Amino acid sequence: MTENQPIKKVTYWQPSAGSIIAGIIQSTGTSNSLLYNEQKILFLQENNGAVVGIDLNRYLIHSLKQQSAALGDLVTVTFEGKEQKNNGRSFNRYTLLVDKVVSPV
Repeated sequence: MTENQPIKKVTYWQPSAGSIIAGIIQSTGTSNSLLYNEQKILFLQENNGAVVGIDLNRYLIHSLKQQSAALGDLVTVTFEGKEQKNNGRSFNRYTLLVDKVVSPV
């Protein structure tokens, strides 16, 4: 996946447990914040044409790479909710599926 120019009108996904978002990968980008330094973002275009930004954590970044996600692929992300590790630290649990674009022969 490659980074493109930022998309102008974007809403950001603010999921609650069980929330699902699906869309076509439009681009990736980064933003800087006081809390997170550099935050990677995935921009998806939903069926209704809206572009939604998803903040990527290590798991989502790894899943996108592992499934060879590319521009134009359909991605479905589910926020399973917050979970706690044995050491007491909490984390956000996600699942991610990539449907590859099939090129006509």
